[in-house]
Amino acid sequence: MPEPDQERWLTYAEAAQLLGKTQEAVRALARRQHWPRQSPNLPGGHARVRVPENLARDRPRPALPVGQVTGQPDGRDQVVSAFDRAVTALQQQLDWARHRIDALEADLADVQSAERIASANVQRVTRPGRRAPGLGLTAPTALGAARRK
Repeated sequence: MPEPDQERWLTYAEAAQLLGKTQEAVRALARRQHWPRQSPNLPGGHARVRVPENLARDRPRPALPVGQVTGQPDGRDQVVSAFDRAVTALQQQLDWARHRIDALEADLADVQSAERIASANVQRVTRPGRRAPGLGLTAPTALGAARRK
């Protein structure tokens, strides 16, 4: 068993800075190597892991400056701007599709209205016993005459 002074309890952020890794890399390393972990007692507290002292000495790496983002490939800004452009293009396509849907719904409403009017006119003209305009025949006779033509 290692001596108590050869191990120390650190937050993931502290361990990441000490080892020159990202917090996610330290979490994965702690899981893989089964480092003991202390959960915080209070909400919002930080978990601590027991980092073997020899690990920091065996792998000397420069400590990362506070606030430096790591694990990102070079050209991160280019990737982010390309992503933003793609999102903007998709938003424009979505706006166009919504506009087109609105226009098609308006056209459909117009067609349905015209269909209702035409159907009402057909109903009115083809009522039994009603004379068809211009032919002097009742509706059933007018339909038969129209079919024969």
